[in-house]
Amino acid sequence: MKVLEHFDRTNTASYILYQLKKGEWGNLIGKLPVVFRKCYITDRVLEDLSNKNGIPKSDFLEKYIIPNRGNIVSGDFGEILSYYAVQDNYQTKGINISGPKKWQWKYDKNKPVQGADAILFHIANPKRATKNDILVSIESKMKALASTDHRIQDAIIGASKDKKSRMAKTLSWLEERYARDGVKDKIKLIERFKDPATHGDYQKKFKAIAIVDNTLETGETGKSFTNIDNVCVIVFSIEDLKKAYEDTRINIINSV
Repeated sequence: MKVLEHFDRTNTASYILYQLKKGEWGNLIGKLPVVFRKCYITDRVLEDLSNKNGIPKSDFLEKYIIPNRGNIVSGDFGEILSYYAVQDNYQTKGINISGPKKWQWKYDKNKPVQGADAILFHIANPKRATKNDILVSIESKMKALASTDHRIQDAIIGASKDKKSRMAKTLSWLEERYARDGVKDKIKLIERFKDPATHGDYQKKFKAIAIVDNTLETGETGKSFTNIDNVCVIVFSIEDLKKAYEDTRINIINSV
């Protein structure tokens, strides 16, 4: 999904800023529902489970799949948007990068996913591991309403935690998930990134992404922040951010 075409990009010394272009709100939000829905549940599984439960697919989505707790609706929106924005950025460079849609593995729809918010992989040569292989970890934070929280700093803290320890735990969790599902090729993928001593080193990228309402942009970016682990800091500025994630939730449910 093309996300970044809706934004103007500005590079600063300490962060990358993406500001939603004037008049692009509806175009961006309009393309999200189906793509976001498939991050929660595949079409095949949705069809199967709604039939087995004897209820319409929209009712199944609303009751069992899509969160209704506000902070989780917001958090999931930020994570999924960040996932596709990062993927879009790499693909514009000719690098195919993909990763698990972890939101499909939620045990409780009103709780966040386990481990890093999102993770993406690139294998440069399918026949062998190389130093050009890439692992991208994403920490996403949202700020739709005024508060004293400094979401850029919070995202940096989370990304630093990913870099120091949480990424290893996330990879182990993914390996277990794939083993339970019997997906051997995915297990081999994880093994490559878990064990660089055996398979060779690779590129590690850690992204701290803050998604803020455009009315809060200056307040967020104007605050100083500490980034001792030198993670990549990205800020998305979107008008009517609260309406964006609330409308997207409704639109996902109504997309079937």
